[in-house]
Amino acid sequence: MTAPAAARLAPDASTRLKTIARLAQEGGAIAREGLRHFSLGEMVAKGARDYQTEIDVKVERRVAAGLAAAFPDYAIEGEEKAGDRAAADGAPRLHIDPIDGTTNFAWGIPHFSTVITLTEGDAIVAGVTYDPMLDEMFSAEAGKGAWLNGRRLTIGRVSSPEEAVVGASLPVPGQVKSVGVETYHRALRRLIDTVSGVRRFGSAALSLAYVAAGRLDGFFEDGLSMHDYGASVLLIREAGGVVTDFAGRPITNPGAILGAAPDLHRWLVEGFRE
Repeated sequence: MTAPAAARLAPDASTRLKTIARLAQEGGAIAREGLRHFSLGEMVAKGARDYQTEIDVKVERRVAAGLAAAFPDYAIEGEEKAGDRAAADGAPRLHIDPIDGTTNFAWGIPHFSTVITLTEGDAIVAGVTYDPMLDEMFSAEAGKGAWLNGRRLTIGRVSSPEEAVVGASLPVPGQVKSVGVETYHRALRRLIDTVSGVRRFGSAALSLAYVAAGRLDGFFEDGLSMHDYGASVLLIREAGGVVTDFAGRPITNPGAILGAAPDLHRWLVEGFRE
């Protein structure tokens, strides 16, 4: 039996994080039950190689409805725009990615996540990245640490790039915009030629959460939005890691994300110098 979401969080988790985690768990359950291989005729192409299934919309509607009831004064912004709601200027904003890793999901690959991020102004203040297939709840609140199913996460040191395992996107045409395509490919080749292993899992949110959990020592991808990266960026920071764009500067939305253990982060940034 799946444990209640509140039991997976920090001991001092706020009431609003408990609500966010519960709704991510409920939405993730819908995705888990709907996992199968979808034919191309069953999917909506939002853009080239960018798919939407009926389950993406179903999950988002469920999560957005729950958030709207729990936080009547907050703005809501979903990746599928299935339950968006405006709010007063300066109000907190809830960002929903119902299924991060839709291509995996649509092909029946059981690796994807449901992500909810809470922002106040430009700051990410709370969020969860929930893996419904492994029933893993990654959660974080600003100043309260990063957690996985009730266990606190701390990023350790990486002694050298040669002893690191790093996640990286294999971008589709047109995805790389923050740097030149050749610069990205050169950084990727440098990675392949140096580290112990390179992994591409298909869910940026989970890959970033894996950095916080120490399952990956770093991860980078271009063209991500707050829906994709928000909660997991906070996870890495609260676990003691560093997250920036490819040049080591503050993240733009949408844009490039590079998260890693502090010592490895510097080495990864060097690989993107034009």
